[in-house]
Amino acid sequence: MNQDQTKKWKSFTSMTFLICISLAISMLSVVLIRGCVERAYLEGAIRLEVNMQTSKPLRKELHGFNTNMMSGDYGYLDEDFVALTKVLQPQTLRFPGGTVGNFYHWKTEGFIRDEMETTLSPQLNKRNRGNFVRLQKRRNGIISFDDFMRLCQGLDIAPIVMVNLWTGSPEESAEWVRYAKNKGYNVKYWELGNEHYLPHYANKFPTAKIYMREARQHALAMKAVDPNIKVSVCASPVAFHKEGFLIRTPQRKWDEGLANLNTPSASSWYDAFSVHVYAYKATRNVDIEQMRGYLFGWIHHDFDQAMEYYQTLFPDKEMWITEWNIANPANRVANTQLHAMYAGNFFLKILNTPKITHANFHVITGPGKGFPVFSRITPVSERSFWKYDGEPESDYGDTIRRTVYYTFQLIGAAFSQADTQFTVHNANVPLLEGHLDYKGQMMDGIQTQTIGSTQQLFIFVSNRASEELNPQIIINGKRLKKDITYRFVANERLKATNGGNAELEGSGEIEVRLQEWRGKAQELLIPKNSFGVIEVLK
Repeated sequence: MNQDQTKKWKSFTSMTFLICISLAISMLSVVLIRGCVERAYLEGAIRLEVNMQTSKPLRKELHGFNTNMMSGDYGYLDEDFVALTKVLQPQTLRFPGGTVGNFYHWKTEGFIRDEMETTLSPQLNKRNRGNFVRLQKRRNGIISFDDFMRLCQGLDIAPIVMVNLWTGSPEESAEWVRYAKNKGYNVKYWELGNEHYLPHYANKFPTAKIYMREARQHALAMKAVDPNIKVSVCASPVAFHKEGFLIRTPQRKWDEGLANLNTPSASSWYDAFSVHVYAYKATRNVDIEQMRGYLFGWIHHDFDQAMEYYQTLFPDKEMWITEWNIANPANRVANTQLHAMYAGNFFLKILNTPKITHANFHVITGPGKGFPVFSRITPVSERSFWKYDGEPESDYGDTIRRTVYYTFQLIGAAFSQADTQFTVHNANVPLLEGHLDYKGQMMDGIQTQTIGSTQQLFIFVSNRASEELNPQIIINGKRLKKDITYRFVANERLKATNGGNAELEGSGEIEVRLQEWRGKAQELLIPKNSFGVIEVLK
């Protein structure tokens, strides 16, 4: 290569180098600009940030229901009951129910009429008598433990069984444990009576000390048969009733009495305490929009404070919420879209509370338009009155899926496929103002939790605000852009119902149903007044 060729080659090389540098700078600028645009876009958007590096085992027993079959409307092996329960995919079921369990005798699979009238409450005695007569007419007075266990085994459900401390004996309870063990039923969780802190039962249990003495006898007899079982004692729900906390001295004294017996040497015989949590408020003539601010305010502002009370009293015991719902079936929130939202929102709260290891919604079925997840229709008659009957035609034979059914269907579908709970953080979320007791107090307009497995993620989103959301989903620091499935329950009207309720006249239609959307994650719109699950395949 001569001198001229050498100069030309150096010139070409220098130019090529400059071009390459220029291109590199240009590409870097594009990357930086895009990054800045992406960052700027995300900073102003609602973000759901999932961190899969932080995880813990999923407490499956949180998705459960209380079964109180005393009305006789259904039996545990009825075809429609099994089919409707199977769709919900519960992880636990409680037997034989709440109050009725205080009178149940497992060997005879039923009740003794005279025992049903032994409480100090004339109202409860009357209700017990009515239930007894109704069950006799419809099911020959039988609520079968074996039928219940066949249901649990067929659907892979963990049972929670309550023994009778009111009219039963430690020997009867121990024999029940032995029977279950010999049958291979694998009943691990047992409750020692139901709500014995109430004044109805003071003629036998006037103090917590007397109750605990009886409960201990049952527990020791039961654990002598099967040392692997866990038993739970009755605590009061007083900490969740902020309005009545100071005036409900007997309930606080009851809990303090349990706690006084909670030293390691004195309390090793029991493993947990049960609390029944209902959102109490006199709702008659209160606008349902106000009830939104009250119910979500109660969950947001008071729940954690209540949990501090129980943590202080029972620092080393599991907490079982074996009944939870709104209060009073005959209120205007019952069987509305707001009820469906509340159920989802409360469930996410307990999912975020590690001390709670079991939870059972009250109830899976029963008469009326208030508490049940599903129930019989009440047909039109000559005496028909919209508050109680004249319901629309059902989408399942003679059964109506109440509004909360779809909330629990979503939860069940996710829980059946998940084994892990992940951390999720929300940013730039809208705020919601509380009402009634929480007037002027602000809270996040959405609540989220994330569960999943090695194959998929399920992001629960409760949009308790009255505005549509376009969230950006961030997983392990990267914005999600792939296809997702979003299944949800939503309605523009908080008072939309499936058959009306005791205060709101229904439209004559099934108004609340399950809906589904599929598409790119960045195109997702979460409706106002909704509870849903975002499914992401890994």
